[in-house]
Amino acid sequence: MDSRIKSRGLVESKLMESIRSLTVMIGSLLFVVPSVVAQRSPQIEVDYASFAYDERESLVELYVAVEASSHAYAVQDSGYSIAIPLHLSLVRSSADANRDLSEDRPVWVQEDELRFFVSDTSSIFEGRVFLRQTRFTVLPGKYELQVDLLITEQEVIQSRRDLIIPDYSQRKNCLLSDIILASSIADSDDNEDPHYKNGLSVIPNTNQLYGVDSAQLFYYVEAYNTACAASDSGEYTVLAYVAEASSLVRVPGLEERSERNARQTDVLVGSFDLSDLRSGTYFLHVEIPSSTNETVVEESRKFFVFNPSVNTLQSDVITGDETFEISSYAAMTEEEIERRLKYIQVIANEQESRQIRRVQDLDERRRLLMDFWEVRDPTPGAEGNEFRDEFYRLLMYANERYSAQRVEGWETDRGNTLLRYGRPANVESNMYERGRNPYEIWKYNNIPGEGQAEFIFADLDGFGDFELIHSTVAGERKLPDWPQRISDRY
Repeated sequence: MDSRIKSRGLVESKLMESIRSLTVMIGSLLFVVPSVVAQRSPQIEVDYASFAYDERESLVELYVAVEASSHAYAVQDSGYSIAIPLHLSLVRSSADANRDLSEDRPVWVQEDELRFFVSDTSSIFEGRVFLRQTRFTVLPGKYELQVDLLITEQEVIQSRRDLIIPDYSQRKNCLLSDIILASSIADSDDNEDPHYKNGLSVIPNTNQLYGVDSAQLFYYVEAYNTACAASDSGEYTVLAYVAEASSLVRVPGLEERSERNARQTDVLVGSFDLSDLRSGTYFLHVEIPSSTNETVVEESRKFFVFNPSVNTLQSDVITGDETFEISSYAAMTEEEIERRLKYIQVIANEQESRQIRRVQDLDERRRLLMDFWEVRDPTPGAEGNEFRDEFYRLLMYANERYSAQRVEGWETDRGNTLLRYGRPANVESNMYERGRNPYEIWKYNNIPGEGQAEFIFADLDGFGDFELIHSTVAGERKLPDWPQRISDRY
């Protein structure tokens, strides 16, 4: 484990003081993709973090990552460029008690154009993104953010996200800012760097996914009025650790405790090596305990790990002279087995589902899970299982994008569809079409036995739960007059 917390204080407090009316738009080409011609609609990932600013307002940083794999680039003499109009707007949430019901106009709006350039296509490959960062100040409260990416005149990719901005003005108590999960943090004295903050260059990880090729988790968080937790020596304690999301049990070896000098504002930076962590969902937890070890203040951020070569994902397939007894399945806890069996029922056939319900013995259920993946291995005898690995990739993708307050993303209709049929070739997102509920159309080019297919998902209750209302695939829900169903006159 490589974990550290740097002692800095608010090195650049003047930077924060100068932001009241300044919005900093940051366009940095982090990664790019393999084609000059668009193949499918790009995805947008939106993240944010808030920090103390002054007695009235809080500072907000928005991070918008745009998937570049499907953009069309304009050819220039020295390379390829792209320009995409971007519209950002923030409105008070209807759930905010402080919202003025007579005022429905946005509290903050920004119109901009994403402009990026690459010299050649050799560095363009799938999974890479363009990152845009924006800073502004707002009053504390609950907000709804809308991001519109104008791909063409006919195609607008939209994303919505709820923002909860805390009130940091109560300096009598210890407070922590939101946690930034980052792909890298490095020392910097370049205050012209778009990602510069308090002597550091902080590159946010907008999808919170770590693992293969990105095993190092970095984090940034600010602590305020730390004297309230200080001992007689004038020092306070910071505890940071990684915990499993399902049980909140701390992961051994991924924990750091440090003693720090109390300051009015302190900057906490650290990192954890996740290369030996098995695939799954986790929390990064940062807390300040009192001198008697009682929690004074704490913050957590969910993140995802995909390490197909670690533990269960590496040893799932039993080949040659290997036996069940020496496989990873034999060592799985009952809780883990039940969770994984619950996952696979999304794609299990009727006979397999009956077996899952019928078999009660723990070892037999372990063997059942092993057999389930073994029969689906496209390359028996070879290391790894591409089918299983892709399933877990999609599962974490669904959890990242479609999770609601009480439902994990893979359990939703969109998550189930993703696990059954894979990623769609194209997604038409229609979030603000006049006279209709928000809806999405997923298009597949070739589903085995079906050919081209469509799935229609709609948010019928206005709470962001997109349910499947119609599909052209046999056995799925049918509602040919679905346009009428999503009409607000229905």
